Amino acid sequence: MDDPVVRLADSIFSDRISCWQRLQELEKLTQEESAPVAILQEIVQLEIRRELCFQELRHLNDKGSFLGKHPFISQKSEREQVFQMLKDDPDTYFDERKKIEDNISRYSSQINGKKSSEAVRERAKASLEKYQVKLQLYKDVFREYMGRQ
Repeated sequence: MDDPVVRLADSIFSDRISCWQRLQELEKLTQEESAPVAILQEIVQLEIRRELCFQELRHLNDKGSFLGKHPFISQKSEREQVFQMLKDDPDTYFDERKKIEDNISRYSSQINGKKSSEAVRERAKASLEKYQVKLQLYKDVFREYMGRQ
């Protein structure tokens, strides 16, 4: 998966699956007549995000490009920010990258931990994926920066 478009499409597809799994968990909690408002709000947010995933993947399939609405894609501005950070303040760039790597390590251990509940593992998987995408962004920016030198 060296192609960034394929990598991004895979991340969006995985996000769609994570949303669906979380929705299944929340659906069980809403079987009662008085579901908490916070759960209902989370359901709405997840449905919106899942629909964004569908739209992005459908557009990629039909037109060969992304719409740019999904949070993973709207990181172009984040990419520019990371690039500027690396250019202007490399120490901050490497501090932020280290924090991301630490988060990946922490979530990986939660997934592999024997004491972790299934719910904790699922949340850790979603967080792990988010930070892996972010780390890839940092790596890509670094590679691009070094190529310009």
